[in-house]
Amino acid sequence: MKFLKHTLIFVSTGLFLVLFINYLLMPSYINQRSMIAIPNLEGLSVLEAESITKSEGIQVVVADTIFTNDINPGIILEQFPAAGREVKLGRAIKIKITQFNQKILVPELLGKTLRSSEIELDQIGINVDSVYYSYSPNYPKGIVSWQSPAPLDSIRKGFGVRLEVSTGLAPNDFITIPDLQGIFYSEAIKKINEMGLKEGSIKFVSQDKFLPNTVLNQNPKEGTKVSQNSSINLIISK
Repeated sequence: MKFLKHTLIFVSTGLFLVLFINYLLMPSYINQRSMIAIPNLEGLSVLEAESITKSEGIQVVVADTIFTNDINPGIILEQFPAAGREVKLGRAIKIKITQFNQKILVPELLGKTLRSSEIELDQIGINVDSVYYSYSPNYPKGIVSWQSPAPLDSIRKGFGVRLEVSTGLAPNDFITIPDLQGIFYSEAIKKINEMGLKEGSIKFVSQDKFLPNTVLNQNPKEGTKVSQNSSINLIISK
């Protein structure tokens, strides 16, 4: 009887120890082994960071890139989670690294409207830094008449371009009459208005050699210097 009692006590104690180890000690031990403190990666290159984290069972993932020429490329600026935090093995560390600014060719903007120039620059990652307005004898009102940097010069992504937009001719400037002969009446009127001139007298005549609404003659003639708002008289085929 006494032997049976001792046997039961021994078995009960052994069973308790097994349960204690399996359900309390082992999970705690395993959990501690599966956690690791995040190392400090800021200031290191990506290759250096990967050599450190690989042995620790941690992955490195580039989550963002900052373009700068002040720091060598491939340097880690920020990390998440922060250094010192404990995470599970296999956890990924997201990093923000540096990269040299990209250089982009500046497009030709002369002769385009300000709005179309802004859209074109935005599509390639260039900003409009500043816009100036001035008289121009060569470009109609609202058209880009000057740009800096010049067309096909290189500029780093994120930098700006300065533009000058024409406000038309100065009050005392003269206009050179364009050649309107041989073009359609509607096209001639559009060109006259764009140059700050006015439509004068219009005469329609029968003419078999030209299509209807073709400009046959003009007055003043091509190349004549006139003041702004001067009238141009046209003879049109009908």
